Amino acid sequence: MMDPRGAALAAAILLGGQAAAAQEVSLPSGLVVSFHDRIVEVQSDGETWLTLRYISPRIGAEDGEVGYDEISADLDALCETQGRAEAAEAGAVQQVNITLMDRAIERGTFDPEATMFIGAYLLTDMGCVWQ
Repeated sequence: MMDPRGAALAAAILLGGQAAAAQEVSLPSGLVVSFHDRIVEVQSDGETWLTLRYISPRIGAEDGEVGYDEISADLDALCETQGRAEAAEAGAVQQVNITLMDRAIERGTFDPEATMFIGAYLLTDMGCVWQ
């Protein structure tokens, strides 16, 4: 059974469109993020991982920026809604990774000035389980 907190967060998320194709997503914390990209990768052990990446210039560790403690539940909500929907579309996905970054960064590129918050989730019948 899904954690009631997770269900409430999932219900609270307001989508600007369907699944990850939405341009902007309003999160339970009040933060608005923009969808950046979707990556499906088969790992060396045969598992399929789905990564959904979003951008919000408001995140970071400086005064006035939104920190990880304030958005960790948003990552959970993104997995429960957009992640599960995209995983169902992709088929046979075992893990969903949600990345929230303060700027667009090419996958695999090092940018020491960038802020990135990442949540990794195992998909179960009961929902997203944080790893």
